[in-house]
Amino acid sequence: MNATPYLLEAGTPDGCAFRRKTFHIFSRVITASTVVAMLGTILYLIFALASMYHGSRDFDWLLGIFSDFVVIMDYALEESPYLVEGSSYPPLAIFILYPFALICKSVFAKYCDLTLTADELTSLVILTPQFWIALILFFLVTTTLVVFLLYRLFPVRRRDMIPFVSVIIFSAPFVYAIMRGNTIYFALIFLLLFLWLHESSSPLLREISYVCLALAGAIKIYPLFFGVFLLKKRKWLPALRVGLYTAVLFFVPFALLESGLSDLLPFLDNLNGFANNTLRLGATNNLSPSALIFQLLSLFGLSYTVVYDVCMVLILSVIFLVGTYAALRTNDRLSRYIICFAVVTLIPSVSYFYTIVFAIIPFMEFIRCADTLDRFRYRNYFFCFMLLLFTPLIITQFFLIQCLVILWLFAGEVYRLFKHELPARRQQQIAQ
Repeated sequence: MNATPYLLEAGTPDGCAFRRKTFHIFSRVITASTVVAMLGTILYLIFALASMYHGSRDFDWLLGIFSDFVVIMDYALEESPYLVEGSSYPPLAIFILYPFALICKSVFAKYCDLTLTADELTSLVILTPQFWIALILFFLVTTTLVVFLLYRLFPVRRRDMIPFVSVIIFSAPFVYAIMRGNTIYFALIFLLLFLWLHESSSPLLREISYVCLALAGAIKIYPLFFGVFLLKKRKWLPALRVGLYTAVLFFVPFALLESGLSDLLPFLDNLNGFANNTLRLGATNNLSPSALIFQLLSLFGLSYTVVYDVCMVLILSVIFLVGTYAALRTNDRLSRYIICFAVVTLIPSVSYFYTIVFAIIPFMEFIRCADTLDRFRYRNYFFCFMLLLFTPLIITQFFLIQCLVILWLFAGEVYRLFKHELPARRQQQIAQ
């Protein structure tokens, strides 16, 4: 299931040395910068907690960095997260945190009769030992699974395990996803299971991989775009089954709620409200092109008009359709990984920093073939991935840079396909 036995030890000795050098540069820079950023954040967090103890609410926004984890756990304990709490998370994304929510059940019970914002609730819940037990367990379970699955996809020798693990757990999107406690981590886990198993010689394991892709899609719909790996090989029936599994895994969990399928319409209303919330579209921490369009048009007073709707639909449709065509046509696995990552990150109208966790897949593929790339592609990928994985940039909460980097990567792969790969393939066919 892996084309390369070991990520850093295949090919020529010079190639191995080059890949190891590249990988260790990332490991050292990412680890050192994250440790420094974390020390500063911890000191600031302690100051915020101390201020709250003295009655100040000025730092609720900072303590709210754990709000996704707290809010989703709260939803998991509600009878109807869509009617009562206005949740926009699919039911499976809520149920998957239920075991962690049980640890904090008594804590949430204390505040169930109060009307609190997400940040206010989070600032109270994080003061309890139950919360930290749940968060640490969440970190251990999800990180262990991600590391294991990435190791299966991109294996390394034991001597390279420390930099391998450090790149994963200390890179910016993973730090951000753990702080937020967002269920996108589980979507990544199921996606990695799909990528690991879908080429297995065992029919059972292949079928499990299709279910895993459906699970990823039922938690966060956009990982389904990685189904192009099936379509590329003309696996139409498996792709159809993925769609069927996704529908079942999306709708059946509604039946487990007290209101049943009647919660579907409130969920869709909440999701529409979330996706079109002008505060989210105008926020600098939204790295979606939709937010970029909204903010640009707002300079001319056009952000709330039909002009925005037309521009958004047009640009996102182009990204999706061109991305689909390019992912299906390219024979370069790195290029396909980059296109898939770009599409699943750029298509949602509200795309927060944790969606960049999917960058770890094309990054590892970049390391695998670093010595085979021409100088421009190597340097381009090196600096783009460094910007995406560099943790201190999270502090700015200004993610226009990351949006432009992902758009640049996407455009570069599309250009390379039409300018070089397809013409070269046609020339080869003519020569034959």
